[in-house]
Formats: sequence, C-alpha cells, structure tokens
Amino acid sequence: MRYLSRNVSLARLREAQNARNNRAEIIKALSLGQITRRDLYKWGLLTFGGLALKNGLSPFAPSAFADSVPTGTPPSPLFNAAKFTQRMPRLALQTPFPLTRVASADPKSDGDAAFPAALGERPARRLSYHTDFTANPTNPAFINPITHRGPIEGRPPGEVFAHQRWNEFFPKAGYVMSLGQIAPNTRFHPNFPAQQPNKVWTYGTGRFQQGKLPPFLIKTRYGEPVINRIYNNLPVSRADNGGFGRNESQLHFHNAHNGAESDGAANVHHFPGTFYDYRWSTTLARRDKINTTGTDPKASGPDGNGGLVKVAGDFREIQGTLWAHDHRFFFTAENVYKGNLGMINMYSGRDRGNEKLNDGVNLRLPSGSQLDFGNLDFDVNLIISDAATDPAGQYFFDIFDTDGFLGDLVFVNMAYAPFMEVLPRKYRFRILVGSMSRFFKLAIADPNGNAVQFQFIANDGNLVVNPIPLTVLDEQGTAERYDIVVDFSRFRIGDRLHLVNVLQQTDGRKPTAVLSLAQALAGDPNDPAVGPLLQFRVVGSVPSVDVPGVTLFSTSPDPSVVPAVLTQQIPIVTPVRTRVVEWGRSGSGDSRGANGQCIPDCPDTAQFPWTVKVNGGDAHSMNANRIQLLYPKAGEVEHWTYINGGGGWDHPIHLHFEEGITMNRGSDTIPATENLVRKDVWRLRPSGTVQFQIQFGEYGGSYVNHCHNTVHEDFAMLMRIQLLTGVPGSPQAAVTPTPNPSPDGVVFTTPEILPGASV
Repeated sequence: MRYLSRNVSLARLREAQNARNNRAEIIKALSLGQITRRDLYKWGLLTFGGLALKNGLSPFAPSAFADSVPTGTPPSPLFNAAKFTQRMPRLALQTPFPLTRVASADPKSDGDAAFPAALGERPARRLSYHTDFTANPTNPAFINPITHRGPIEGRPPGEVFAHQRWNEFFPKAGYVMSLGQIAPNTRFHPNFPAQQPNKVWTYGTGRFQQGKLPPFLIKTRYGEPVINRIYNNLPVSRADNGGFGRNESQLHFHNAHNGAESDGAANVHHFPGTFYDYRWSTTLARRDKINTTGTDPKASGPDGNGGLVKVAGDFREIQGTLWAHDHRFFFTAENVYKGNLGMINMYSGRDRGNEKLNDGVNLRLPSGSQLDFGNLDFDVNLIISDAATDPAGQYFFDIFDTDGFLGDLVFVNMAYAPFMEVLPRKYRFRILVGSMSRFFKLAIADPNGNAVQFQFIANDGNLVVNPIPLTVLDEQGTAERYDIVVDFSRFRIGDRLHLVNVLQQTDGRKPTAVLSLAQALAGDPNDPAVGPLLQFRVVGSVPSVDVPGVTLFSTSPDPSVVPAVLTQQIPIVTPVRTRVVEWGRSGSGDSRGANGQCIPDCPDTAQFPWTVKVNGGDAHSMNANRIQLLYPKAGEVEHWTYINGGGGWDHPIHLHFEEGITMNRGSDTIPATENLVRKDVWRLRPSGTVQFQIQFGEYGGSYVNHCHNTVHEDFAMLMRIQLLTGVPGSPQAAVTPTPNPSPDGVVFTTPEILPGASV
C-alpha cells in the first residue's frame, strides 16, 4: 500500500472510499433526475456552500479517525508501476490541409474556404451553417446527422457570430478533429488498466473519431490563418459521462488574438453530432496601430520556403507557446481534466523553430533544422498535470469540492512519471501546467542531486527581453507557460537528471510550503506530487521527431544559440482609465437569477462561493447574460489592478484575448520573470495584488476574465467583459446579444449591463 509512512489507517481509507462511492451514486441519481439538489439540502447532505460535510459522503468531513489523505480520496493504486519505466510521449502533431477560396455566383458560398475534395468536408464560411438551418430548418443538409434535431454547426447564426475580418484573415490551412470517447486500451502507464471509454474524453484526427492520447499539438505561424473544425463525437446522453464531465464543448484557444466567435468562451458550447469552425486568425497584436503596412521583417511568419511573410503589428507582441482547452461554463474543470486540451506553437520570423537559419531576424533558439520552420527535435512541449484514480485504476474527479481538486499522480503529457532521452546539447522546453488546482515549482536535479542552472526565455508565450538564469522556476499556476533552455552538454552519456516539483500542496486553495531540492528528491509524506516527475537520460543518439527514420547523434555540433537580447521592452504609459478587480468570497454567489436559472445551465449540485468585484462595486459570480466590465474603444490603454480578497487561497487569474504588461505587485516583490513582462495569467498570491497595463484592439465581442483554478472557475469565479472594439459599423462594435445554445439551436437574449461596468 502507498504512503505507509503517513500511517493512514485502513479504517480511514475505507471511510474515504465509501464516501466516494456514495457521491458517485448521488451524481448518477441527479443526472437521471431521480433526486434534486433540494433533496440533498433537505436530507442535510449539502451545505449552502455546496459542500458535502457528512461522514459517509465527504472525505473532508470530520472523522472518527485522525488520519487523512491529502487528495481527499484513497491513494491511487500503482499496479506495481515504477517511475521512469515508460518513454515520454511527444504530443500528437496534427497535419494541416490547404484551403482554397471558393468563387460562386451564390452570395452565400462566394468566399467560402474549401477543404481538399477527398476529405468530403463542406467548406468553411464566414456565416455559420446555423444561418442556413435557421432559414430552412427542414433541409437535411443543415440538420445534426446524429440526433436529427437542430443545426449541423454549433456556431450561432447571423452577423454577430460571423467570422470577423474574414477576407483580411482568410484561412489558408485547415484541420479536422473530433472530441470523443477515448480509444480502447488507452493507459496512463503500461501497468495501469485501460481506461473505460467515458473516463477520458479527448481529441482525435478526422470527422467523428475517437479520442487519443497524448494530447494534440498544432503548429501555426503568423501570416497563415487557420480553420480548426471540431466535431463533437461524445455520447448524446449527459448521463454517459463516466461520473463527471459534460458532453458539450467550446474550445478556447488560450490566449490567441481571435474574434469572440472563435475564442471559445462566449457561451457557444456545441452538442454531440455538431461541428464548430474556429477561425484562428494569427493576428499580431496592434496590427491596426503599429507597423500597419507590414514592412517590419521582425513582424512576420515563416513562408515554408526559407523566406518570411510580413504581417502588420508589433513584433514585440509575438506569441510562441500557447494551448487550447474546453471552456464549457460550469464544467471546465471536469472536461479539461478528462483530456479536452492540447498545445499550439505559434512560429514567427523571430521565433522560427529553425536553429540554423541565420537571416538577421531569426533568434536561432534550440529546435532543430530539418524543416523550414517548427522543428521539434530539440523543442519539447511538456504538459504537467496531477490526477487520481479509483481502486480499479479508473480516472476519478470529485465534482462536490468547491475549493480545488488535487491528485496524487503526476502526469507529463498525460503519462505517469515517464523518461525522455536527450542528446548532450541545448533543448528548449515549453512547460504548461495543465492541472485543475495544483501549483508547481520546478527545478532540475543533476545525477548528484544538485540544482542545474537553466535559462528562462518566455512567460505565457511571450519572450522576455533578456534570458534569465535560474536554478528553480517561480511558482507556476494552472495555464501558465514557462519556456526554458537547458544545456545538457555539461553531462556525460549515461547520466540521468530529473525534473522535480519542490512545492507542497495539501489543499486545493493554495500551496502549503516550498521544500529544498534535497527534501523534494527524498519525497514528501504529506504530498505525493512532490518529487521527481520526469527523468532525462543523456544518450548518444535519438530518433528524429521531425523526419522519421533519421537518427540524430551526440557528435553533431549544436548550432543553436540563446541571444543576450530576445525582444524589446514595451513602455508603460499614462492610462486612459484604471480599474480594480477583486477576486475572492465577497457576499454570496449569484449565478442563478431570480427564477433559479443559470445562464448557461449549471450542475444541480452547485452553489457559488467565489465572486468578482469591479471598482468597489457589488460582488457577483458568473452569469453569461451579465456584463461586468465594458471596454469602450479599441487602442485605449488601461491599467488594471487585481486584488486577492483573502489569504486562505491563491488564484491564477486569466484574461482572455489580450496580454498585459506586468508592472508591480504592490508592496510585494516582483520576480525578474514577471517584471515588465507580458502575461495572460497572473497568480495573485494569498492577499496579494498585481498591476498591469492592457490595451485591447483588432476584434470585438463577448469575452471572459476568470480564475484558472478551474474548480474555482466552475463555481462561477468569472466575469463577462464586453469589448466594443470591432470594426466600426460591425455588430461587434456594440454590445452583442447573448447566445443560448440548445440541441435545437441558438436563441439570443439581451444582456444586462451591471452598474460600474463602464468607468
């Protein structure tokens, strides 16, 4: 049995497992309509904070036994799996298809983007196919082919959700993917049991396909807009979810500059049997303000043939390491945890992914050189997350906990404790924390247990001005991305190094303690996620990722460099206005309206302890039909201050669509990795503050700002922000109506604008 050093009693473990079993029965009964949330209150099984506090229901309830399990559940069985006995999977690279413009006498089809005919896909178009369904709801060409009700496309109808600036950013590359049940025999480790189909929902390639692990990777580039067509291939019944998760999805491309219709968080989830066309525009920020004629070669993307495609915008705002994940309101944590996520690398003239090409623009960061751009041989994506399983080894998530979910297994690219072979040379690692509530703090230990120095080069996909030498990363919250360069040339073939988590966390609300590297390497009896999570094995040769069949050797010279200057600083200027946003537990959550309805619908078990306050106004929890912040004009500079309203928790706060330049942390210290650095996720620290400069432009519509502890997010720690920044005269230059999706189609409601939304 695991964790014997913690003296966990068998009686306590049995009690915790019984609680989990009882919760599973309640969840099933709720999903089938056999009981209601009011029944749970009447029976005394739920508090008005949404917590299950009775013995026999919650492992966090006061117990007759003194022992406890930090995850709140019995330890996940390992089935005799030892760490570092499986190879780390590289993310599943997707292959794009070329798209061509359709010329047609029919104005509805003129300007469509056609996939290759062999795929059998209908073209992508500026207006949703929901528009065609609305005009002719009996035409089978526009009806959901699985349920035979409602439209074929989940994107809402009409101009409000038409692809903004379609002709300016006409899609040139296309992907066809499906969100589906996991394929048979999928395991987190060869020793672990195969996961049941509805325990893991993730993405597969093609139309109505099963999901596969590891998660996907897409390579995009500035100057090549993309259509990503996502089919929902999940079970039609909400009850067929393996105990958690909602079979409705909206894919958020975090944190690209896309119109609200493709942001994936404008209350636009779609249903089994439908597809959704996301147009990822690859728009470079400030394209309407700076370098508008697109003459600066540093503002560019690779053309695939050794040259550059120049684009308008500010090269100081190029992005590199991005990701995408489900954003279905009130179910984000459950869905992302199930596997609804992947990564996207954005390539530019500066950050080209070709370490040999020396054209005076390219930085030549570690990557490889066999492809014109986007080499991955020495440029590695790492998704770090924690997980838990039940005694049978099946994936488990506790939907009753409002504070945060912790697992006792650490995954890398959704594989348990793998190893990776590396050559003795420089590597770039793009590290994403994909957990629900766990924070990480990572270091690298050499074969003798000493800290290895590395260079920090990017934060949340944004290059820092100068590389920063470190031996341990700052705390990293959910959704934060840290890019580092590690030089393995100082080690010998046969050496083994480890990526180590030194941050203890025993509560979903915040970390507990930072341990020394030696303590973390020894393991922590209070937190099984502390310690080594990935092993690096220095070897003499590795197979190429970029060109299968090619072998790369340690004797080859390393042409990559890490220049002393990576980008230029964006100045802080006097703002047009300032705003203060407080995140915490002020007042009572009010996601449900007077009639008890959430927009969109929410779990029957849910209460909403988490709230957001803007400029000292009333505290609110999320309702998608309610605007809490209104941004009036494209290009206006604002300074925002985020405040953590309590010391008993931490929040990684994410702002959609734009990045802010981090200015200060009030009276607290600000690390060099954040100071004047662009970010889209800010850890507030307990009772902390952070201030940043923000400037929206290019697109308009409805976006959100929220806590990325996705459990806090699902318990309504979000606010809707409305950007009046669309092209003048377009619907997105005004307040946009709220779509309300259903299997039969979308209807719109007029949103409420809260007092204090404008300043």
